[in-house]
Amino acid sequence: MDAINANSAADSTNAAATQPATAEDFNSKVIAAIDAKTDWYNNSLLPKVQDYYRAHLTYVRSLFDALVKRSIIQPDPYKHDSKISSIICPDDTPFNENERATQMGLRLSAYESVVDYVCNYMKFNVADLNAIKIKKLLDLNSAFNWENLSQNSSRVNTRGLAQCLSELRKSGQGMTLSMLNDGLDKSAEDMEEINAALTGLVDFGREVYKGDVRRNVLLSEQFDKSKMITAVFLLAEIKRQFAKGMPNRPYTGELIDEIVAEETAPNKAELQQQLMNKLRIPEEKEAVKVSNVDTHELIMLSVRTLGSTAEQYNSVINKISLNHDILASENNTLKDKIMRFIRNIFGLEEPPVIYDLLITDRSTNSKRHEKLPYKQFMDNLVKRAHYYAAITSRTSPNYQKMDAQPDNVIADFITKQLRDNGRLHVTLTALDEFFKATAAPTNRPKIKGIKMELTTLKNLLVKANQSRAEYEAYAEEQKQMQQLGISK
Repeated sequence: MDAINANSAADSTNAAATQPATAEDFNSKVIAAIDAKTDWYNNSLLPKVQDYYRAHLTYVRSLFDALVKRSIIQPDPYKHDSKISSIICPDDTPFNENERATQMGLRLSAYESVVDYVCNYMKFNVADLNAIKIKKLLDLNSAFNWENLSQNSSRVNTRGLAQCLSELRKSGQGMTLSMLNDGLDKSAEDMEEINAALTGLVDFGREVYKGDVRRNVLLSEQFDKSKMITAVFLLAEIKRQFAKGMPNRPYTGELIDEIVAEETAPNKAELQQQLMNKLRIPEEKEAVKVSNVDTHELIMLSVRTLGSTAEQYNSVINKISLNHDILASENNTLKDKIMRFIRNIFGLEEPPVIYDLLITDRSTNSKRHEKLPYKQFMDNLVKRAHYYAAITSRTSPNYQKMDAQPDNVIADFITKQLRDNGRLHVTLTALDEFFKATAAPTNRPKIKGIKMELTTLKNLLVKANQSRAEYEAYAEEQKQMQQLGISK
């Protein structure tokens, strides 16, 4: 219903812009146009801006994890202790070459934290995004020149990040680099859209201010309408009524002068037309067309992205094995030695290791205990990593076998794998906490955390799911077009 109302308001606003408004109703038409465009910003454009920021945050996190994993940058050890409550740009002072790993780790980490704050704590609406906040957002967006990450950049952070990326391209795996390059291109496009929207919102904010003056001053019952015949009289009357109609609002002479000109200037008809054109809501072009997207390649991209998780799973397997050995070394009492001796004499198998994990359900914040048979769990994890590694390369038999399947079969496979990996992610998170909490105090510094791998895994699974969702959307579009008898 809101969308229908917004569209109706947009239609009436755009229709009104086709001819100059008369002197009697011009202010009312301006206010209606401003209200309609405010709704458009709040319900259409600004939610897209927030989505662009969220997609950018996912890319920044993936990039950060890849750089840390290759020891190209050093993560901020105090990152989780800091609380972000406002938009603060990362440090951009020069640093020595031997400080690059540390400084870029700190700065990229700070940038990621602030973008996270923007995504999850800021309100994206016209009322909350004032000129000061927009200026801070635009400064944040330019902390790194995502459109041109050049090693020759004159900006310290852009140059430093470009150098880090150059090192990553020399040492990283092909699939990871391909994903990061694609993400960089997408981030550059999204940042351009964000900046255009925010810049437009700054200009619109000026018209919102003028609209408030028209609403609360010019259209108030106390305002002497007879003073609107000349610029001098009108300006004097606005000044006389301003404090009463606009309490706690600054008097901005430049914008008041624009109102006066639009009401009294010899070319006021032209100025009024320009204002109404400025307040027009951009019309979204709706053209019936069949997508030329290769849906098969899109669903296979999801397969390859899923396969790229093998590297992270192998790292997790190694760390879990080390942590398991640390806990096992603590069970070396005299009784343990005697029992092992007896089992060796009689050829008995070692009793299975069962870990008691505390699982947290993020959706309900409830907790439950779950028994985890260690050997069975690790065997399945190793098989999963091996299989995923085998579907990463286009030339592998497993990949080619998958490639020959119908698209809907592949999509069902991806859906099941994503569901299984989601459950596995929860279990691994609980297992990571179990090792940290269970190890003896003297051994806890030896425990290898897997939080970084889990974050990267989550980002890869999100990307795989995005490709799957895009495939389904395009496949459904093609199906509908065929039903309508429309072909490429």
